[in-house]
Amino acid sequence: MTRVLVIWSSQHYSMFVTVLFGDCRMKMLNLNCRLINFLHHLKSRCGLASEDCVDLMDSSGRVMNLDVKQHSENPASCFLTERQLYVLLRVHRDDETGGCRYVSLLDHSNQHQPELTELMKKLSKLNKEPERRRGRGGSKKISVKKKQ
Repeated sequence: MTRVLVIWSSQHYSMFVTVLFGDCRMKMLNLNCRLINFLHHLKSRCGLASEDCVDLMDSSGRVMNLDVKQHSENPASCFLTERQLYVLLRVHRDDETGGCRYVSLLDHSNQHQPELTELMKKLSKLNKEPERRRGRGGSKKISVKKKQ
């Protein structure tokens, strides 16, 4: 009788993140690639145009600012935390003020995650203010609720 011992390595799964978007959809993406390739793959997997400006927000409400780092040759794992949940954001730039407005690409977030909607408003408002006026406020954790 031959026994086969299978060892599951947590390293195999540790280089992935989960991105939330659309109607409670999720995509697992590999961080073991250059950031520019990661963002290209993210846009194509989520049905976005390659010229769309996108970013990710972690569960604490922190925006990763990938749009300014998008041409980096560094691995995506330098900018994102493995096994983390991220919400996909579209970034709208205002050429006149130089500010950004973030829009969650998670559909119905205002109904199922009111804290996410409020956080998006605060992020967009903060980005319009000059740097010297920004304070350091606490952030809320975002929980993902499935539609019933």
